[in-house]
Amino acid sequence: MTFSVAVLDEVEYGELSAERATELCAASFAARGYDPERMGEVSVALVDEETIRELNLKYRSKDSPTDVLSFEIDGPYGEMVGEIVICPSVASSEMGIEELVVHGALHLSGMDHGEDFEASEMAFAQYEVLRDVGGGG
Repeated sequence: MTFSVAVLDEVEYGELSAERATELCAASFAARGYDPERMGEVSVALVDEETIRELNLKYRSKDSPTDVLSFEIDGPYGEMVGEIVICPSVASSEMGIEELVVHGALHLSGMDHGEDFEASEMAFAQYEVLRDVGGGG
C-alpha cells in the first residue's frame, strides 16, 4: 500500500496539491514514529465557514467556525486513517494551510495540545515537521 492523501477542495482554494498534502502528512506521521508506507489514506477537505461551523458544533459543541478539525476513522494503520477538515477563510496568517495540514495530521497520530498550544509538545513537533519539509506560515 502506498500512502496517499486526497485533497477535496470544496472552496476552490487551489493552493494545496495532493502531492504536497501527502508530503506534509507523511512527514508528520514519520515524526511520530509511524511508517507512512504502511498507513492508509488520509483526506484533506477544504471547506467553507458554514460547513466547518456545523462540524464544530456537532462534534465539539462549539457554535463557531474554526480553522481545522481532525477525524480519526480507522487509525494510523487502518484503510482510512482519517480526515482533516480545513477552512481556508478562517486560517490565520500565523498558521497557514500547510501548517494546518501538519496540525491535523499530528492530531490523527494521537497528539493533543490542550488549552495552551504554544507551550505544548505538539507545537514543537509541528514546528519541527514544517522546518524539515520547508513549509510554514
